[in-house]
Amino acid sequence: MKTELPHGYWNPKIELMPKGKLRRLQLKRVQDAIRYAWESSPFYRNRMVQYGVTPENILTLEDFFRKFPATRREDLERDQLANPPFGTRLALPLEKALRYHSTSGTTGKPPVRAFDTERDWLWGGDAWATSLYNFGVRPDDVVMVAFGYGSFIGFWGAHYGFEKIGCRVHPTGAMDTKTRLQMILDLKVTVLCCTPSYAIRMLHVANEEGIDLGARSRLNMIVTAGEPGASIASTREIIEKGFDAYLGDFMGTTETAGMIASTCAKRCGGLHINEDRFLVEVVDPNTLAPLGYGKKGMMVVTPLIKEAMPLFRYATNDIVMMERGNVCPCGRSLDLFMGGILGRYDDMVKVRGVQLTPQMIEEIVRGFPAVEEFFTTVENRSGLDTLLIKLEIRKDVDAALSGGIIDDIKQQVKNNLGLTPEVSIEPQNSLPRFELKARRFQDLRAKAN
Repeated sequence: MKTELPHGYWNPKIELMPKGKLRRLQLKRVQDAIRYAWESSPFYRNRMVQYGVTPENILTLEDFFRKFPATRREDLERDQLANPPFGTRLALPLEKALRYHSTSGTTGKPPVRAFDTERDWLWGGDAWATSLYNFGVRPDDVVMVAFGYGSFIGFWGAHYGFEKIGCRVHPTGAMDTKTRLQMILDLKVTVLCCTPSYAIRMLHVANEEGIDLGARSRLNMIVTAGEPGASIASTREIIEKGFDAYLGDFMGTTETAGMIASTCAKRCGGLHINEDRFLVEVVDPNTLAPLGYGKKGMMVVTPLIKEAMPLFRYATNDIVMMERGNVCPCGRSLDLFMGGILGRYDDMVKVRGVQLTPQMIEEIVRGFPAVEEFFTTVENRSGLDTLLIKLEIRKDVDAALSGGIIDDIKQQVKNNLGLTPEVSIEPQNSLPRFELKARRFQDLRAKAN
């Protein structure tokens, strides 16, 4: 890498806080949030009445975890459909809202609409600034944000987080990839902010244009969010090697409007949770029973400082595994999500008795540098569930090697997942490209029935 990442703390009082004191801070904040929602949010007052919960019932964090009902995305969708367009979660007059966002949406489902007040937005920007600074971003960095700036929250918070640190920020809006590449060189950009998929896309276009970004650019950090790719070893290797830069993984949600967890400069393989702002649980996805440290489960999250639209025990469907912060040598007391987002329960499919997530396929396919793009489907072929992987091979790769690549991918999928897929080579530029959240996995079995 060009320059070692600087180690430091944006807010050492919080990041080094003893665990007992941190838990007391979380309890106070969640109690304040519950009282606020009881008084101001019809959605949550109704839910508390329905489940027999009052603010006076929550005396400990364990009370909150045990008594307060979880909120699922379907609850928010139903409320907004029944009370269009924003539902009854809004805890203040609409005139006091500052900024509107919506989720990227899931096929067949409406997006969840969300508002922030000025306080929410300042808080969200500071959460991003905390995470960016802890990764190694400093005031003298020059930043490119390769993002379309729509209603999807995406990297809006990152933009303001970079500015809060003092960086010079270059938003690139609807610019094409070639223009962005030239800007990276001309403006001596040191930090690129985008999705993992788009970082790989930039490398492919740079290769076609004869640009060695690792040698010619001053990029030292790649800040990625929106997808779990940065914590997938093979994807991380492609990006770090291609840019000769450090890759950081940053995770948040539109519904919480903040940066929940991120990579620090010591890069121990986990993402530090911003625990002063988010109360996080790992639970069994079916029973919601707590699982604790070291076990894979579903992330349930409560933003502790949310004014416009409070949110409690939000069941994200993200698969995570939490560990104590002392696993990382950075000194922070903040707990970690090891390996970042490990998948999503609603993306998980069963093929001939084998449970699959898109990340499992990406881990294997990204291990083949000759593959430029890929797309995976699960289909019913003559009554048999079949995994199909479509590949695009880089232009500079000898076509005679394609057969060997197909065989090797088939064998690795069989060895690692216990399935033998059908693998095909597709024409150049025939598979979809993604700037925001990549969707490279489709289960077509339901559509065929």
